[in-house]
Amino acid sequence: MTDVLESNRVGALARGADAVADSTQYDVAAVVREFFGETADVVFDCVSIQSTIDAAFDMVGRGGTVVMVGVPSQPVQIPSFRLQDRQIRLQCAATYMRENYEEAIRIIAPGGVDANQMITASFPLDSIVDAFAAVASGGNIKVLVTGDGVDLGRGESSL
Repeated sequence: MTDVLESNRVGALARGADAVADSTQYDVAAVVREFFGETADVVFDCVSIQSTIDAAFDMVGRGGTVVMVGVPSQPVQIPSFRLQDRQIRLQCAATYMRENYEEAIRIIAPGGVDANQMITASFPLDSIVDAFAAVASGGNIKVLVTGDGVDLGRGESSL
């Protein structure tokens, strides 16, 4: 796993990543090759800015797959020559769709993944400003906003 934020790298190690690298300090593709002794079969780009797209195509091996999970905030160039020459598959992922949530629930419900490990901060709804500040800080994986203490007008005190 690569990230520019140390807190995300530390969190990834705590959650089971085999290795992490600061993508601003290293040739990430070289680090991957050194760690694994080869290129990666699959690379997930969860940011999708030009530098991470370039790194993804540098990391993936011949016949491998680059999965664009991140939503580009501006156009990015795909290295079409490398894509074709090295027979790389480019797969894009549409996230936040109903079926994604349903599949996540099917995996999490029986204990396949401990979702609580992903929640790094939690705020009641009346502290939404603090929750957004926590997201903006870049130091969290997932910030949970709960309905605790919120009157929904149906006699309920929490969600």
